[in-house]
Amino acid sequence: MQTKRQEARLNIRLDAELKQEATDIANDMGIDLTTVIKMTLTQMVKDHRLPFTPTSLPIETIQALKELDHAENYPTYATVDEMKKAIDA
Repeated sequence: MQTKRQEARLNIRLDAELKQEATDIANDMGIDLTTVIKMTLTQMVKDHRLPFTPTSLPIETIQALKELDHAENYPTYATVDEMKKAIDA
């Protein structure tokens, strides 16, 4: 026989604009914000880690660092003028 789990309430304070933007994105995915929070916490408990990598770096910097892992796939230039010519081509 399966027993019913006891529910708990979680109250958090956050910026109203952040909440609205997150709600809009979740709704676009067909879920509500409560479901997003439950999914995040469930994954965290399952994996014993956050389901994302927290960072304080701008997304452009993160992308550049990822590109460094595959630097051999990107051209190199001896001078700035050489790079500018390649960009304009």
